[in-house]
Amino acid sequence: MKARSVVTGVVAAMAMVIGGTGSASANIMWCSADPPARTVTGAGANLTVNTYVTVLQPEVHYLNDFRSDASTAPDGRGGTLITVHVYLPAGLSSARVTSSVNRYQVSASAVGAGGSVVTLYLDVPRS
Repeated sequence: MKARSVVTGVVAAMAMVIGGTGSASANIMWCSADPPARTVTGAGANLTVNTYVTVLQPEVHYLNDFRSDASTAPDGRGGTLITVHVYLPAGLSSARVTSSVNRYQVSASAVGAGGSVVTLYLDVPRS
């Protein structure tokens, strides 16, 4: 089942300081207009997948250019495997992408460079 794009449209940015200096600060982005991906497990439980992208302060202008999608499939053990693809815009030096299903305390994180696709796998146990 293909979920709606998690990271499109109007984006809100919030500055985070990593270490204190301007060159070490970062911005995290999430979607304010498009809701997080909503998925349903094979057992019928509704899940919300939140995806966050963190970039360095000088690259904050890329925050409107991220796209993503999510899909679900059985994991073979009664749970659900959620696959999240985040498409990083060309020209970006790097970004940390984190997806999570807070209800089950499942998350995955990876770093990617501009022009690449970050793929994250969330294995949600049987509900």
